[in-house]
Amino acid sequence: MEREVILSTENIQKRFAGTYALKGVSVTLKKGEIHALVGENGAGKSTLMNIISGVFQADAGTIYLNDAPVHFRNPNDAQLSGIGFVHQELALCQDLTVGNNIFIGHLPMKRGMVDNECLNRESRKILDQFGESGKSIDPQALVSSLRVAQQQMVEIAKALSSQCRVLIFDEPTSSLNEEEASGLFTVIKKLAASGIGIFYISHKMEEIFHICDTITIMRDGSVINTVPVKETNAEFVVSNMVGKELGNLYPEKSKERGEEILRVENLTGSPHFSNVSFSTYKGEILGLCGLVGAGRTEIARAVCGIDKRQSGDIYLEGKKLQIRCCRDAADAGICYLTEDRKKDGLFLEMSLIENMIAPQISAFSSNGFVSDKKAQQTTEQYRKLMNVKYSSAAQHIGSLSGGNQQKLMLAKLLAMKPKVLFLDEPTRGIDVGAKAEIHQMLRKLSREGISIVVISSEMPETVGVCDRVVVINVGKVVGELSGEKLTQANIVSTISEFSEKEKTYE
Repeated sequence: MEREVILSTENIQKRFAGTYALKGVSVTLKKGEIHALVGENGAGKSTLMNIISGVFQADAGTIYLNDAPVHFRNPNDAQLSGIGFVHQELALCQDLTVGNNIFIGHLPMKRGMVDNECLNRESRKILDQFGESGKSIDPQALVSSLRVAQQQMVEIAKALSSQCRVLIFDEPTSSLNEEEASGLFTVIKKLAASGIGIFYISHKMEEIFHICDTITIMRDGSVINTVPVKETNAEFVVSNMVGKELGNLYPEKSKERGEEILRVENLTGSPHFSNVSFSTYKGEILGLCGLVGAGRTEIARAVCGIDKRQSGDIYLEGKKLQIRCCRDAADAGICYLTEDRKKDGLFLEMSLIENMIAPQISAFSSNGFVSDKKAQQTTEQYRKLMNVKYSSAAQHIGSLSGGNQQKLMLAKLLAMKPKVLFLDEPTRGIDVGAKAEIHQMLRKLSREGISIVVISSEMPETVGVCDRVVVINVGKVVGELSGEKLTQANIVSTISEFSEKEKTYE
């Protein structure tokens, strides 16, 4: 039986500063359908969804809801019509409770006051749909007390609290671990089974082929193709996204390694990790691998002087270092790329040039004045190296696509001439084409002598990029894998075996 169309767009056009972001886009969403929108950063996916949800106004074209033309002046209009949007960037009130966030704008009232009993009861019903992960969230807890992954679930619950007919998900699993993502997929399938139409934006092909019914491929503001998931494959989708055959996503691995560059001995940073030891070598890419919350990020931040450690020694090229802060580490040649580029990695309202020189502004200054010529030359040099696409070096970096922001963040670290690079989620939230570029660049840098340590929550990326991985679980080194033994199955079994031993000891 053919599903009924719930929402469609016809010839939607949108321009920003004279440049077309959407060039006559037409898509159709059916009741109970999970419809993927895929494309490189800047293809127009989010712009289209922002128009459907009332954030932007189209320059031309029509939106139809249940065959009737509609015009949403703002997000509230869209929400009242049953359009929900789960944004990638969290939009929660940190100082309010979970329940207040979930029902913000339509709080249950009783005698002119918020009915907290009803609020908590209804919040509990929504959160319980996420399984154990949702049940662990207290509706009365402040959002600021939650982990990022838990806040992401509250964001989703907020959208579910309205009687949605259409629900838009934009990279919803970016902050979730595998168990939490699995719980989300179960919820999405239940929502679709109830008749809700779902648009799903993701750069993760495995997610799309696991959960979606239909894929619309966009490129340069246009729809290239719309196909049923069962009738296509990842290679076809990717080649349509980028307009060419991409080739291998992961470059050839290193066949040999050189001398030791970095050695960490018995590093302890309570309560996150203890007695952690590992080494990196010239010419190889090392992975710190483990489940979300295992302590990988905390270890990297301690080595780089961002967070304090209680004990342990760090050696660079055989010399013991005294790292008291991140400046000590950077001066020695150890740099860290943060997992959250928008919060901790970039000044979004500043220009590319200002972002490029920010970590070492004294190197571009003389007598208290910045040398514009030197700053421009350096920006251009590393922009070319990382293939960052932009209109002008003076434009705000917040206007760039996620992939170009990520490449520029790596470029400004390379301008510091590092010996060791810790890269925390180096390809989070960027499209497959930009991912491939970064993977190729990392291999090139390692061959040129920079020691690279990668932390990634995407296990295929860890296995595909790294020559060797140190497996971390509950803040401890529990194994090391390389060569033919470096597989997803072996990583999982290494973690599981340690967990079973811990239970036995208990």
